[in-house]
Amino acid sequence: MSPHFRLYAFVTTLAFALATLPAFAMEADQAFAASGCEAPSYDQRTLNDEEHGLVKLNYLLDDKGTVIDVKIIDSSGSRKLDKASLRALKACRFQVGATPGWNTLAFAWTLK
Repeated sequence: MSPHFRLYAFVTTLAFALATLPAFAMEADQAFAASGCEAPSYDQRTLNDEEHGLVKLNYLLDDKGTVIDVKIIDSSGSRKLDKASLRALKACRFQVGATPGWNTLAFAWTLK
């Protein structure tokens, strides 16, 4: 393989990766974004497979903003995206003032 071809392959791969940076969108309240929680992102394999979809979740908050339980209401159709959404929401700590009890949130996984 020539050095020029390797450089071309690297630049093409890098350009593709930058052009298809993962994005997410949320439905429901803005508490997730306001709390500074880290949004889920594509892993390389899921990105290469161009998986996308909408994951709707119910989550239970205590009065301190801790996520106690998370359940998938509607799957994206991708097990990997569903799991990444669950992990991100479980790791979140909402600010005081978030509504305790069951809430709903959705992650829309799209490629740009």
